[in-house]
Amino acid sequence: MESKTIEQRVAAAILEKATDSIEIGGEVYPLGDPCMATLILVSELISTMPIVEKVPKEQIVYSALHYAKDFKSLGELCAILVLGAGHLTEEREITEYERFLGVFRRKVVRTVVIDKKASLAREISLNLRPSVVFDCIIQRLKDMEVAHFFSIITSLSEANILKPTREVENP
Repeated sequence: MESKTIEQRVAAAILEKATDSIEIGGEVYPLGDPCMATLILVSELISTMPIVEKVPKEQIVYSALHYAKDFKSLGELCAILVLGAGHLTEEREITEYERFLGVFRRKVVRTVVIDKKASLAREISLNLRPSVVFDCIIQRLKDMEVAHFFSIITSLSEANILKPTREVENP
């Protein structure tokens, strides 16, 4: 097995090159290396979900049914983790033929944007069991190097706290 240079690994992470793959609904999706943009999108989506307090075992079913409506975005969350921030949409050129003046046909090339995230989120929501979604989310979060990202933001926060700021007075 050939070892990669640090430059190759950094380039692969930036470009989110696939290192593994996952099959969802009969289609194989390549899993990219971790990217900060993906983690930021995931964090943004998670922040819109309600906080669920610890529930006694005998109340789990009722609690799950109560909160299920608020977690429609779990499929979207899983789709973002699978596709990566750089691959959520895709531009394609399509060729159509239009009639003008009722007789003549002309060829028209249009660029359309395909929302791969919405398509995969729907596929996940309709076809994957909750246990598979759970495993996928947890494994992808482990692969996202969350601890390294947390180290970056906490060290920057500490630098910001220690930095003296000057208040501007309003006249």
